[in-house]
Amino acid sequence: MKHLIRALALACFVPFFAAAHAQEIGTVNFDFDSAELDATAMAKIEEIANKLKSIVSYKPTVVVGYTDAVGSAGYNLGLGQRRANAVANALAAHGVPVDRVGLVESRGENDLIVSVATPERRNRRVNVTLEQMMAACQNYRAIPLTQRSIGSELQGDLKARLTTAATSFLQFQSDGLNTAAFQVAGAARETCEIAVAYDMGAYRKLEYSQRCFCNAARLDVALGKIPPA
Repeated sequence: MKHLIRALALACFVPFFAAAHAQEIGTVNFDFDSAELDATAMAKIEEIANKLKSIVSYKPTVVVGYTDAVGSAGYNLGLGQRRANAVANALAAHGVPVDRVGLVESRGENDLIVSVATPERRNRRVNVTLEQMMAACQNYRAIPLTQRSIGSELQGDLKARLTTAATSFLQFQSDGLNTAAFQVAGAARETCEIAVAYDMGAYRKLEYSQRCFCNAARLDVALGKIPPA
């Protein structure tokens, strides 16, 4: 019992990004107060597009725009969105399928790389990532998987979630704790086991893959690894 409490306590100190870290693909930088793509930016976008087209992944591409700290927060939020839109459109023009991009958003002057109030080019950027799936889950049907997602990469992720769920379930069981976390671990173990067992072409593999991801995310919340939605 003591070692379980200690493990849960330590889990509470795991930062959010450790559980939902995104795979970095590339960064495009901008001139001051501009959403225009110069020659350097276009060369970088071509590099990012080629990389995305070479990666076989079910994970959605996420495009996020940022600004430096000069100007109002509202203006910078809009500027960051214009930058993100410009990069997303340029990626599509370079052959990245539109449905490959899952999110195009702005965080404005939040998350500065260099914490200064003056113009700083490194802060004026758009980050392109492959997003990990997912944070806290409310409904498995919201998990953005499709039949095209099914493949060896997804199967590996399902197996990893099954291992985590099974280990947590056995730990709770050995400590005699019939808690909500124990029940979530059981649900995650069951759905992930079914998802792994289905053949790649099975009709219900997609549904149980979504259920596995959702229950695994709920387990991470119960363990304190990620915050609730």
